[in-house]
Amino acid sequence: MSNDEKLFDDFGKDNEGYDRERNEAQEREREELIRRIIEEKGEGAYDEMISLLEKEDDDPEVREIVTEVLYRLGDRIASKLEKTIKEKIKRGIKNDVPLLYLIDLAGDLGLRKLVTDITKALELYDLEEAQLVIYEALAKLGVGEQFYPLLRYMLLEGEERFMFGAQVAMVLSYLDIPEIVSDLVQAIDSGDFKGEELETIKQALSNMINLHPSYKEILITLVGEDNFEKYVR
Repeated sequence: MSNDEKLFDDFGKDNEGYDRERNEAQEREREELIRRIIEEKGEGAYDEMISLLEKEDDDPEVREIVTEVLYRLGDRIASKLEKTIKEKIKRGIKNDVPLLYLIDLAGDLGLRKLVTDITKALELYDLEEAQLVIYEALAKLGVGEQFYPLLRYMLLEGEERFMFGAQVAMVLSYLDIPEIVSDLVQAIDSGDFKGEELETIKQALSNMINLHPSYKEILITLVGEDNFEKYVR
């Protein structure tokens, strides 16, 4: 077992029953683990992080920590990450979960050289939830407008809206298309979304305005200045 695997193994043992309501102590431990890997290994941790990501018995929490390490390494591992993603897509393994994490990371890191490859990866996934991760990565990379009609349908008309509406809204929020402001307002007013899902759609609208400040005027025109705060988070 490598040193990095030992760190993750200890993390898992110390946090049996770990849930998403992380308390401050658990969050500090997670942050310390990430810091130690980056400080002790730096970009040299890349291969071991990829190995951990590929482990069949790994859990989402470990994979999220791995991708956070890679994200913070940023430009230092960008070329290696591009090579890994290209190779995995070329290999053509269907529904490869580790690849999905790496595609998501590529979107966050702005690796535009991978746009063509990531678009091809859509063919490798059967589940809409996985495809939405890829759509979001493409949107973050400044492309994906060709998928707007499909995404709009999934948000406002298709049965998918009851399962993936909030996720679709977040994908749409990264596209530079003014009409999406109206789409998100329509989704909020539709009554189809409640609770956390509704709040996520409002967050998507806020995200869009943060990315494109001029869209705030579109929202005000649609809902009125007095109602503006009811549509954002």
